[in-house]
Amino acid sequence: MGDSKAKQLLPLAAIIVISSALFSGHFGVGDTIFPPILGRGAGQSWLIAAMGYGIINSLGVLIAYLAVARQQQTLLQMSSKTLGTGFGVIFTTLSMLIIGPVFILPRVSSATHEMAVELFFPNFPLWATLLIFFALNFYVAYNRATVIDKLGKILAPILILFMAILVLKGIVSPLASAQATGMEHPLSEGVLNGYNTMNALGAALFGGWVLKDMTLRGITDKRNQAANLVRIGPIVAILLLLASTGLTYLGASTGFAYDAEIGIITVNIAEGLLGVFGKAVFAVLLAFACFTTSVGLSSTAGDVFLELTGGKLRYEITVALSSLVGFLLGLFGLSTIIQYTTPWLMLLYPALVVILLSNLLPDFSRVKNAAAAGAVVAMIFSLGDFLAGLGLEGNILLRLISRIPFGDQGMGWILPTVIAIIIVQLFFPKAKPELKVGG
Repeated sequence: MGDSKAKQLLPLAAIIVISSALFSGHFGVGDTIFPPILGRGAGQSWLIAAMGYGIINSLGVLIAYLAVARQQQTLLQMSSKTLGTGFGVIFTTLSMLIIGPVFILPRVSSATHEMAVELFFPNFPLWATLLIFFALNFYVAYNRATVIDKLGKILAPILILFMAILVLKGIVSPLASAQATGMEHPLSEGVLNGYNTMNALGAALFGGWVLKDMTLRGITDKRNQAANLVRIGPIVAILLLLASTGLTYLGASTGFAYDAEIGIITVNIAEGLLGVFGKAVFAVLLAFACFTTSVGLSSTAGDVFLELTGGKLRYEITVALSSLVGFLLGLFGLSTIIQYTTPWLMLLYPALVVILLSNLLPDFSRVKNAAAAGAVVAMIFSLGDFLAGLGLEGNILLRLISRIPFGDQGMGWILPTVIAIIIVQLFFPKAKPELKVGG
């Protein structure tokens, strides 16, 4: 076999660094607060609930990375060949804006202030927290060649260390014991909580980010990039599964000691397990979870908009603009941000699931028509929840969709999408010859 066909695999140390960086990019405020409240609700059924959470969260992340690896393409390329170039550009642009500067960045920065800084400095102004947060965000993300190493070698280990301290203390000496709560469907409850994190959308974007990083590391052959991503994806998914399962257990074993709302319960658990030091552990854990997510998404936005504009919008400019937008929108506060941006995630995420699953297949051209139909139907049947999220709670679409299985749980798109895919695949299986997307 010639040298050109020999596999060029990253050394184990680099695999660990990149996997840690990706884990820290995924593990944000949602992963910090949803599992404990899920565990408290599930009680003795916490493990089943944790598996449900992992199915949609960790497995979704794994599917996204494997899809990127199989197709050796970014989200822009995959969505363009599924929906057509024009719609692919629109879909990718909206996805990146919402998962990055417009939603996640202001959300994680506001959460850092409200759930970490204010624990110890209640009079510290929000604008000052955001200014420090995004100045550091810009500093770490600005240099594209070093951003993953900074995350994987420095920031991610701190995040993992503090989370391990909290979970291990809860396992060794829990504050209470898991109780029977009467939750009827712990598996589906776990799935719904994992669905709320929408980490698969981040993974679809992070996948292209890692492909670019491998190019910077000298691995330019697409097959070699795919081979490395196939090794990295499962590690990231397993780390997320371990983290969410550990935090779900904490909620089940210690959550009954507190009657607190979502978010606050994690603070109470940390303080109960470790005293004042526990509050500090939680503050550091949350701050690093939020910050690493922000850095990863800012850097990813730089790559995505560089690709979308054919190199016209420089990486550094996008990172600067992302930090500025995150700062300005963060001033509105966490609840306002969630209110106006979550509906867009609910609209785009189902279509993304269809795109990723179809791109896992070995011959995408055979299912192209069905995948396109499925993505469109998924968005149509998500419109009811989208409009409700914008304040039109009594819209007729939502009332109709709520009668479909899973419709009252925000997943009424699943059955119609599956039916559309089957019908189109049966009657219109052949796709037109594909046009190449990208260079």
